[in-house]
Amino acid sequence: MQNIFNFFTTVKEDNSLQRIIQIATNLDTIVEIAEGYNYHFTSAELQSFLEKMPNKDLASAINPGIGNRLHLSPR
Repeated sequence: MQNIFNFFTTVKEDNSLQRIIQIATNLDTIVEIAEGYNYHFTSAELQSFLEKMPNKDLASAINPGIGNRLHLSPR
């Protein structure tokens, strides 16, 4: 789970990576993107991590820099 946390920390700091994550169509795509940045985890691990995140944090991770758009949820 630490790799996933570190990946999302990187996403918050990298505008181009934020845009890439925003257009990802599924968890497998996000896993592939993360692997390109040397973060290794499975889709199942990512799903579990996302399910445990508070909605506010999840919205922020999926829509970084756009504010708390809680009505958008990848679940």
